[in-house]
Amino acid sequence: MTMVDRLAVGLFRIVAVLHAAMTVVQAVAAGGILQASTVGLIVHQAVGGTLLLVATVQVPLAVLAWRPGRLPAWPIGVSAALVVAEVAQVALGATGVLAVHVPLGVAIVGTAVTLAVWAVRARPRSMIAPGALATR
Repeated sequence: MTMVDRLAVGLFRIVAVLHAAMTVVQAVAAGGILQASTVGLIVHQAVGGTLLLVATVQVPLAVLAWRPGRLPAWPIGVSAALVVAEVAQVALGATGVLAVHVPLGVAIVGTAVTLAVWAVRARPRSMIAPGALATR
């Protein structure tokens, strides 16, 4: 595996973990909002905008991490779906449609954390011995 390969996969891993951590912060801040915390609302709004930026950066990094010989392609689709979900999440939160905003937030956290755990544990194809069975 070349240095460029390691860099591409490493950057995707870092951003996927950052993204997942930020979604967890969002859930904690939402809990603060439920307790009528002004700080919770400020943190939830600030992290929400930044989270969307991180999610958007994650998509091209997933593409770079996929390049044949590296990671599989499916994280590209999951990363893109997270961007779409998070755009909808921001709109739903801004308009106060909490009946959809809350469950969508739970789905986003679960998906982002699952992707981050997978990204950290995944082994690029070029590191798997020829003929070895690899689960993807």
